[in-house]
Amino acid sequence: MKKKILFIVDKPNWAYEYMVKSWMPFLNNDYDCYIAYQQDYYIKKNNNINLFKFYIYNFINSIRFLVYKLLKKEKRIYFISENKNYFYPKYTFNKVYKISSNPEEKKAVNLKTFDIKIEMAYYFQYTAEFPFISSKKLVGLFTDSFPHEGPEIDIKTNEIRTSLSRENFYLKYLKSYDHIVVGGGNLLSEYSKLTEKVSFVYGIFGQENFIENNSVGTKDYLTIGWTGTPDRPMKGFRTIIEPAIEKVRETGRDVRLKTKYSGPYQELYSFYKDVDLIVIASSADSGPSLFAEASLSNVPTISTKVGLPLMGIEHNINGLFIERNLESLEKAILELYDNREKLQSFSKRIKQDYIERLGNEKSVQNILKLINNFKYNPPTKNKKDNA
Repeated sequence: MKKKILFIVDKPNWAYEYMVKSWMPFLNNDYDCYIAYQQDYYIKKNNNINLFKFYIYNFINSIRFLVYKLLKKEKRIYFISENKNYFYPKYTFNKVYKISSNPEEKKAVNLKTFDIKIEMAYYFQYTAEFPFISSKKLVGLFTDSFPHEGPEIDIKTNEIRTSLSRENFYLKYLKSYDHIVVGGGNLLSEYSKLTEKVSFVYGIFGQENFIENNSVGTKDYLTIGWTGTPDRPMKGFRTIIEPAIEKVRETGRDVRLKTKYSGPYQELYSFYKDVDLIVIASSADSGPSLFAEASLSNVPTISTKVGLPLMGIEHNINGLFIERNLESLEKAILELYDNREKLQSFSKRIKQDYIERLGNEKSVQNILKLINNFKYNPPTKNKKDNA
C-alpha cells in the first residue's frame, strides 16, 4: 500500500501550491499525495477571555458539531482553544484534496491520518489549527530574511515571534519537526549550524514549458525583466532597480524595463521570450522564482548573493553578483550592455547549469531521500495541534 503524503500550503494557485505541483511527476508513482489549505484552518484571536464563555460556547458548538456530523452535513464550527487565546475551526468533513497524476486535478476526500505531513511554511503552526495526524512531520522555510517574513504575533501564545534570536526561533518553531526543508543557500547554511535535519528543496511548476530566448543580446537595445511584488522593501525594486536603470538610460544607452506584478501563472512561460537580462536586488530571498524562470528561458541574471542565485550563479561564468546598492547594479548593467558576447555566453550556459544544480528532479531527490529512509511509527498528533 502506498504511503500518504499531505502537503499543507497557504492557498490555491499560489507559490507554495505550484511548488508542490512541480514535485508530483516524481512522487505520484510511489506515494498518494494530498493537499490542504491553511486558509481553511485559520484561527482567530479571542479578545474576550472568559471562563464561563469558554465552557458554554464550546458545549453548544460541540452539540451543533455532533448533530451536523450525524446528519452528514458539511459544516465548519468554531471552538475556543484550551488556553482561551483563540478560536479554531473544525469541519464535519475535513477539507483535504487528493492530487492525481495530473496536478491540475484535485478530488475532495475526508481524511485525517497520513504517513507524512509537510507544512510548507513555519508560520502555519501558529496561524492555523490542523486536525491531521501523521507519523512524520516536516516544515518548510522559504523566506531568507531574519526575523523571517510571516505574522509577527504568535496568536496561540500571544508572544512576539520577531523578538527571538535565530537559535531560540529554531528551538520554539522548528525543532519539534522531524525535518526542515529550506529554499535557498543562505537558509541551508544558517540552519545547518543548528541541526543536521535540514535539506534544500525547490520546484518550478511547468519547468519544461518556459519558452527559450535564443536571441539574448542581439538587439540594439537591452530589455531587462522583473516579476514580483514591487513595493516589498526587501526586493529593492523601487529603491535600487528602477533608479539604476534610469541612471543607465542617462548615459544614452537604450534600456527597456519589462515587468509583471500579477496575473495567471501560465503567462510566465512566455514572459522571458524577449527579455535579455533580469536583475535581482533583494536583501534576502529564498528564491526568487524569477531567477529560476529566467534561467529556464536562457536569460542570465545580475543578482545580490541571495537564495537560488547563490546556488546557481558562477560569477562571470553564467551571471554576475553585485553588492546591494544602486551603483553596483548600474555598473553591472553597463558591463553587459557594452559586452554582448559576455551576455550571450551567460545565456548559452545558464539553463543547463540551473537544471543540473537546482532543477525539479534534482530538488525532489532530496525529498525522496528523506521520506524513503524514514522509520515510520504509528501516526501522532503534533503537540502544536490541539484540534
